[in-house]
Amino acid sequence: MFDAPRTISDVDPTVVLAAFGAIAAAAVVYAAVMAVRLRDVVPLAVCLGAGICALNEPIFDVLGKITYADDNPTMYSAMGRDIPVFLVIGYIPWVGLVPWILARRIQAGLSRRSMHVIAVSSFLSVVVVETVGTSLKAWTYYGEPPLKYLGVAPQMAAVPILGAFCLYALQPWATGRRRGLMLFVPMLPLPAVYASASFPMYIAGYADVGAGVRWLAAATSMFFCVATVVCTTAAVDRWRGTPSASPPVDGRERVAAPARVPAGAGGTR
Repeated sequence: MFDAPRTISDVDPTVVLAAFGAIAAAAVVYAAVMAVRLRDVVPLAVCLGAGICALNEPIFDVLGKITYADDNPTMYSAMGRDIPVFLVIGYIPWVGLVPWILARRIQAGLSRRSMHVIAVSSFLSVVVVETVGTSLKAWTYYGEPPLKYLGVAPQMAAVPILGAFCLYALQPWATGRRRGLMLFVPMLPLPAVYASASFPMYIAGYADVGAGVRWLAAATSMFFCVATVVCTTAAVDRWRGTPSASPPVDGRERVAAPARVPAGAGGTR
C-alpha cells in the first residue's frame, strides 16, 4: 500500500520550489502586515496552522496514490512518502490565508453566490497547479482513472469555504487570549473534506473493481464535494441571521455606546 513508483522531475526542482516559495512568502508578508494593522494574531496563526496541517499530506497521498519526484528537496518523510518542501509551504496560502481573507469578506456581507464563485475559482486554481506540476513530473498520480484525475482539485473547492466558515463562526467566542487558539482552525477543513468527500473514490481505488464502479465512486465523491460547498454556504447564511454573528473582525470586544435620550424625555425642566 505504501509502495509508489520512483520518478525524476523534468524541471529543475528549485524552479518549483521558487514558484511555491514566492507565493508562500507573499502570503506570510501580507499576513504579517494585516496582523500589525489589525493588532490581531490570527492572520499569522492561521498560516502557522496551515503548515502544521501539512502533516496530513502522506495520509491522503497514500489514499490518493500520489508520489513526488525523488529530486525534490524533502521537508519530511512518512508512510513511504517524501513530502517536498514546496508542498508544505504551499499549504500556507491555500489552507491558511485564503480562508482567513474569505472569512473577513463573509463578515463584510459576501453573498452566497459569490462564495460559490470563489469555490469554483479555488478548484480551477488547483487544476492549473496540478496540470503544470504533473506535466513537469514534479509529482505523479499513479492510480487508475478517475482517481488519477480527481484526487485533489475538486476537494479544494470546499476546503477554503469550510475554513472560512469555521473562522467566521468562532469570532464571537475567539476574543482576547482565545485569538491564539484560531491556530487550530486550519487543521480541520482539509482532512475533513478529503476524508468525508473522497472516501468512495479512495476505496474504489484500492478495491478489485471494474472501471464502471471506479467512475461511479468518483461521481459520488464529486457530489459530496459540491454538497459540502452548498451546505457550508447555507450554514454561513443561517449563521449570519443570529444575533451573535456580528463580532469585530479583529476579535476585540466592543463597548456598546450609551443610548441617546431624546431631549426633554424623562429629564427635569
